[in-house]
Amino acid sequence: MTWTNKQIVSLLQDVNKVTLDLKNGKFNQFQRYSKDIRSALIGKKHVRMYFRKENETQINVLLFFDMRQNPKKIIDLLR
Repeated sequence: MTWTNKQIVSLLQDVNKVTLDLKNGKFNQFQRYSKDIRSALIGKKHVRMYFRKENETQINVLLFFDMRQNPKKIIDLLR
């Protein structure tokens, strides 16, 4: 599936919103995937962003995953 420029811009805006929430300390509001990994659904794009808090000032984005794929892939990708 190919994304249009409008869809890409919308995705980036949604990612920026999540990033801003994370900068404002709202890490715990996002869905827990495992003990130290959380995720956020990005807009209506069926994309989930996985991230981990490394310390008080650093959060690493681990993966952007299209949820229309086989969910078993996530386990391998997050290792």
